Amino acid sequence: MQPDPISFEQAEALRDEILSLPGVAGMHGGQFGEVAMLYPGARVRGLHLFTPRGRPAETRMEIHLIADLSQLPDLGALADKVRTTAGRYVSEPVDVFFSDAS
Repeated sequence: MQPDPISFEQAEALRDEILSLPGVAGMHGGQFGEVAMLYPGARVRGLHLFTPRGRPAETRMEIHLIADLSQLPDLGALADKVRTTAGRYVSEPVDVFFSDAS
């Protein structure tokens, strides 16, 4: 088994930093809670490591968000801020998904 790329504490800190960004209403865990980093006895919703099929050497971090449209965010700029924030925690490329809005 491979070690986790980031610890549970780091994943929680990353989530908390993302949630503090203007324009982010929450993290989206997927329809069935499948979008999460899993740790013994815990999960961090909205963060997911993904290895594309047929490319086992390529791992990407997916971040699934709920956008706060009441703040009229520029979603492109917000995604860039999320990638910058995540880059302090992970070395993998980061894909940002706006999975819902409030």
